[in-house]
Amino acid sequence: MKNIILTGFMGSGKTEVGKRLAQRLGYAFLDTDKLIEEKTGKSISEIFKEEGESSFRELETEVIKNLSGITGYIISTGGGIVIREENILSLKNIGLVIWLKASPETIINRISSASHRPLLNVENPLEHIKKLLSIREQFYSRADVSIDTDGLEVNEVVKSILSLETL
Repeated sequence: MKNIILTGFMGSGKTEVGKRLAQRLGYAFLDTDKLIEEKTGKSISEIFKEEGESSFRELETEVIKNLSGITGYIISTGGGIVIREENILSLKNIGLVIWLKASPETIINRISSASHRPLLNVENPLEHIKKLLSIREQFYSRADVSIDTDGLEVNEVVKSILSLETL
């Protein structure tokens, strides 16, 4: 049983799609952000505020390294996990990496009411999303497969993943 790893920007649907996909396949579900929160006893927002983004990125790398050797999981990752080369390589070593793509407009519509997104506590969130996406796209594109989630419901994204020949 190969692992399936979902990457993509916040609001691309990684968690909801991951949970539903895990149910359909009979896999366990893991969310790397939740693993970090359990490990530290702090929310992601608190880690960013108290320790900074670089400390959070270190925690992400540590969590990914600890997943080596597991099988039968759907793994939802944090949106920025791919910006470190070692994380991309580790993820590819443990399973099929799928990039859930979404446009900046779709992302802002999906997460506009979320106050727990530390990278969006800025004056112009849409412009910030566009900037971060332009930086991260080169990393996301290293996934094994990409699926455009714009205009799709969770079940439609799950069906797209289930129809992949690489599964």
